[in-house]
Amino acid sequence: MNITIFGANSSIGKYLIDLFINDNHKVTAFIDKPGSIKLPSKNLEIIVGHTYDKFLVNKAIQNSDIVINAFRPDFKILKNTNYYANNISNKTIIEEMIKANKKRFITISRLINNKNTGKSNPLISISLNNILYKCYKKDFLDTFALLNESNLDWTIVKIIRTAPSRKKGEYLISPNDKIGSFVSNYNIAHFIYNISINNLFINESPIISNK
Repeated sequence: MNITIFGANSSIGKYLIDLFINDNHKVTAFIDKPGSIKLPSKNLEIIVGHTYDKFLVNKAIQNSDIVINAFRPDFKILKNTNYYANNISNKTIIEEMIKANKKRFITISRLINNKNTGKSNPLISISLNNILYKCYKKDFLDTFALLNESNLDWTIVKIIRTAPSRKKGEYLISPNDKIGSFVSNYNIAHFIYNISINNLFINESPIISNK
């Protein structure tokens, strides 16, 4: 398959490139900093630009079977603003996918409520969601509205907070599991890889955490 990864030079994006290329898929890596990916060139095409550039976004998805936005939702374009690369890129990518008649889109969002968390102290979860990440609610709702109005086969992967972990590929998925507050970048990438290959969670917003 042909995979396009936006934010491919992020920690999540680099893991995704490795997972897909090792499975013999072709990857188009969309990055904003030249030289920020130092990986073998086999089955890998690199496009350097910004996701507000509709021409480059359209070019990046032309041959894609699956489009992934690997920007973490806490990636700020400018400090001390509420405008995040994840949300802005979602808008452009969705619009260009509709124009190009593409279907499969996967992105990442912060969790905006506490009802699915159960492994961690509820006071910590409430603090993380309602105070630290309150600004993500509008971003999620904006993206969700765009996707609901589209004909895309979308998945929004929800997370609470990222943290380093050695538990590679071992994660929990809500609502089947009571998840915790943390998930590693590798586990986010591994989950996205898995649902991409197996075409899972179409038009759903699964929540994941470390196991």
